[in-house]
Amino acid sequence: MNRHMGGALALLLLASPLPAIAQGMEALSFTGDLEFEHTRRNGASNTLAGGELFLRYEGPIGFELGADIDQNLDNGDDNTVPYLAVTFGFGPGEVALGAPQPVADQLIDIPDFAGIRELQLGIDQRTTSVVTGFAKALGEQIYGARLVAESGALRFGASLHGVTHQSGAFWQVAGEYEAPSGTQIEGAVEGEDGNLGVTVGANHQAGQFDMGLYLTSQRIVGSTDSALAYLGYSVTPSLTLRGHLRTEDGTVSGNTLGVEAEYGFSNGAYAQFGAADGNNTSMVLDASVGFKF
Repeated sequence: MNRHMGGALALLLLASPLPAIAQGMEALSFTGDLEFEHTRRNGASNTLAGGELFLRYEGPIGFELGADIDQNLDNGDDNTVPYLAVTFGFGPGEVALGAPQPVADQLIDIPDFAGIRELQLGIDQRTTSVVTGFAKALGEQIYGARLVAESGALRFGASLHGVTHQSGAFWQVAGEYEAPSGTQIEGAVEGEDGNLGVTVGANHQAGQFDMGLYLTSQRIVGSTDSALAYLGYSVTPSLTLRGHLRTEDGTVSGNTLGVEAEYGFSNGAYAQFGAADGNNTSMVLDASVGFKF
């Protein structure tokens, strides 16, 4: 599938009469989010469309159709990665063949830094998952195979991927454990040509608070050692405030701070405002509107 089909794919999925289909096909699901974001830094601005959209049919034989969308609406840059795979259900899990979503992207839940997807795009290219960031940066397509299974509170899996017009292969192993206390413990290991990337972390919800801490060390694309922490508070059922801190390479100069406010409407729509600044970066301001499915 050509990566430039991402925008058309999103519109196709949004236009499909999915509620009517779903009534007769309980195994069919449509999930994800689509966001339109406007950012400003150093007097310059960008307008982007981003998000993840997935149409999946689970069964003995099913499919996965979706996209990880990052498109600059001002200059036309397209960093979208589309996915299309045939799936085969078995016992506790599923095998996907073709161009499936990498297992780390499917299992690891890390929110966008300060809610700014443009900023997160640059972070993703050096953390989890590197193969997705690599494909986005080069404008290439991911292909391969994925295995995902579930046992009680544990979800785990592995995937193997190639990138079009690039040599070598990426592999991933990832897992997620949901503890009864509301804590999710997550981790992923990724490798390519003997080089490794490791991410471990956890997130937790307690009443009106949500929080998370993730550590990454990777040597696949350059060298990155980073820590990310966030803390959120639901002021009302609709309004959430969240602060983020990211540090890289263990130095004060690598620190970045971010804050965001998100207001959700009852129909899945939301509005979000964010700001981030760091010792090695200029301040980024963000305003966005979107819809969660």
